[in-house]
Amino acid sequence: MSQVCPRCGLEPLYDDTEAVCPIHILALEPYVAARADAGRPPEPDLAEPEPEPEDTALSCWNCGTEVPHPSNVECLEPACRRPLTPPALVIRFADGQVEVARGTRAELGRSGRYVGLFRAYPNVSRRHAVVGADPDGRAWIEPVPTPNGTFLDGSELPASERTPLRSNTRVRFALHAEGTVTVHSRRGD
Repeated sequence: MSQVCPRCGLEPLYDDTEAVCPIHILALEPYVAARADAGRPPEPDLAEPEPEPEDTALSCWNCGTEVPHPSNVECLEPACRRPLTPPALVIRFADGQVEVARGTRAELGRSGRYVGLFRAYPNVSRRHAVVGADPDGRAWIEPVPTPNGTFLDGSELPASERTPLRSNTRVRFALHAEGTVTVHSRRGD
């Protein structure tokens, strides 16, 4: 009796004439006295795994600065210093960007919070469109009825109707106010 099943371990020991464990249908291995636990599977790790961060970036989503350690939560570039977890939606225009968190929305046009982005475009309405991100991270745009239109990759969007947004698409308000869309999602979405 000098063979063991890799799963059963030392109980039972098998004769040299046997080749397979009848319980697990696994090839038997030679018994080595110095390693009494040879062939036993490792004890399972019963500790709960640490939750993964929402986004494990290797670089800052805003400026591209390398993240030297995975525990960093803020960009180390002094001019940036943004949280490393990106907003759900970013639209970059010539004069700045719009950032929208999950479950929120932003009104875009020549009045309100983003007036500075559209000041140079008199044909952009004061209230031109609303952009947002649902709690699950899906981004959208809803044009406000306006005579100068809202466009996605060159096609005019119907007013008062939500249209999904995807990364690397172009949004344009009126004739010249154009921005590039980036939709960030959590890992596993």
